[in-house]
Amino acid sequence: MFFSNSLLVDIAGSHPGLAVVLEEWGLDTGRAGGQTLQVACAALGLDLEEVNRMLERAKEACPAGFAGMSRAELVTHVRQVHHDYLRRILPELQETARNALRIYGMELQQLRHVDQIFRILAEELNQHVAREEQFAFPWVGSQEMSPLDLWMMDCLSEERRRATFRIDCLRFLTNHYTLPESAGESLRRLYSGLRELDRDFQRHVYVEERFLFPRQLAA
Repeated sequence: MFFSNSLLVDIAGSHPGLAVVLEEWGLDTGRAGGQTLQVACAALGLDLEEVNRMLERAKEACPAGFAGMSRAELVTHVRQVHHDYLRRILPELQETARNALRIYGMELQQLRHVDQIFRILAEELNQHVAREEQFAFPWVGSQEMSPLDLWMMDCLSEERRRATFRIDCLRFLTNHYTLPESAGESLRRLYSGLRELDRDFQRHVYVEERFLFPRQLAA
């Protein structure tokens, strides 16, 4: 079966439709992204053959996936799917984190750290998105890159690594977004939003670092 020995994070990142299938089966790339599909399905008691069949069906609907997109199409995808999502969700999650801290801060001490780290993450991601759209995307598709362009690419790559580290910290502090028994609506919204942010950012980074920017460097 084609996907059985592939890592979840590679499956989700390689094709826009496959991540949806994984989510529908409860296969969390944030928590188990480093596991193969076979291992992850066994852990959850899922039918590996059926999951493979659904993934194949999703891939057949758009065979080329990201590999078949031009650089311009990849830029459009990143801007419309990932950047627009960040612009919408980051302010909402900041407000949700503040509310959760106010309500549960005495009971769940880690929420203070969650709130602090998320505020830093949100500010850095907003700046990262702006820099990509102002500096990186305009030269995608150009035939030559200046030393300044290469330096900017290195800076953006470092920003993505830093954001990945902060998300790893949030995942650890929330025990992989596992809700405590006392969780109410605000905490549920926070953990759900952080989990979705985690998944989206993994796909965001995967598309840029595996498809978009390597093509530019090879041009």
